[in-house]
Amino acid sequence: AYNQAKSVDMNMREKNELSLYFVLSFFLAFPQQCVGAGKDCCSSLLLDSDLAVHKIQGDRLGFYTQFGYYGARPFYRQQGGDFYIFYLEDVQHWIECKNFYGAGEQFSKLVNEMDGYCLDDHNNWSFYNGSDLMYSELLTSNCSKIEDVCCQEISISSANSEVKTGNQSFYPDLLKETLGIYKSIGVNNGRYVYQHENQKSFLEYGARHYWFVTLGIGKYSGRGLNSGGSVCPEHIEKEWQISDKNEDGEGVWKEDPELKITCVKKTKDVTQQLPQETGPVSQSYVQIEQVRQASSYSSGAVVFGCISMILLSMMMALFTRRFYRAWGRGAHGKQLLLETLDIE
Repeated sequence: AYNQAKSVDMNMREKNELSLYFVLSFFLAFPQQCVGAGKDCCSSLLLDSDLAVHKIQGDRLGFYTQFGYYGARPFYRQQGGDFYIFYLEDVQHWIECKNFYGAGEQFSKLVNEMDGYCLDDHNNWSFYNGSDLMYSELLTSNCSKIEDVCCQEISISSANSEVKTGNQSFYPDLLKETLGIYKSIGVNNGRYVYQHENQKSFLEYGARHYWFVTLGIGKYSGRGLNSGGSVCPEHIEKEWQISDKNEDGEGVWKEDPELKITCVKKTKDVTQQLPQETGPVSQSYVQIEQVRQASSYSSGAVVFGCISMILLSMMMALFTRRFYRAWGRGAHGKQLLLETLDIE
């Protein structure tokens, strides 16, 4: 009886040790899929860099919101823009792509060479400079919301607005109308879109990598231009130009080193929408909340799948061990099956 009890105790100990071994092995083999599945990542993030990157790939920078899951990780869409950021399992790092997600590296201009579950785990970003991918420690992604970073109400002013050379003013009357207070009315290309309080002028970031003072959203002609780059216009310190005409009456740009944008108000009612005639802007807050709610089911599915795989691995290991023990004792046929399944 003592030997039989000892044998049963040894069998139970071996089963427990075997189960623990396979659980640890699974977590070591698939740490991101299971441990990362329960991790909270940014629902909103900012992709930003210095002036050099802005001038080349500025249209891909800006604010992003989580749009769902891809590659067992969250993926993001630029607010009011055409770009996506997602994890590409084939190469095991994060990339961005225009118009759709899931494409290969050949369509990407920005790459974060790390395989963390969350995009903000580590910044190892490179950008395409026209010929090669170049690493930049200033190219970063972090948890940020546009309303917490950029001003919703700004002022555009210039000390040159009253300057005259002879009878000619540095700022003609029509150009003076673009100075004053602007309020954010939506999001486009990952940045705020602003409208002048007189409702005649707009300030937006265009696809050509510059901020533009225009008479209508999406227009390619305007009265003010900055070819530098920033996710927030109030952070721009120089390189502003204003529209002018040369001796032949042709439109040209001239420098205005005195033009400045300052923050008037940091917060406002975020429910305000762009006028319908101005064109599309980012998805509404209701849509974002619906996406987040739907994406929570994906996270639950990943966790359930991990647990199922762990249990399946434990069962396979247990039955395999029983099979070899029964075989070693000379069991065959039906008896081998019964002992493997531990059926008396």
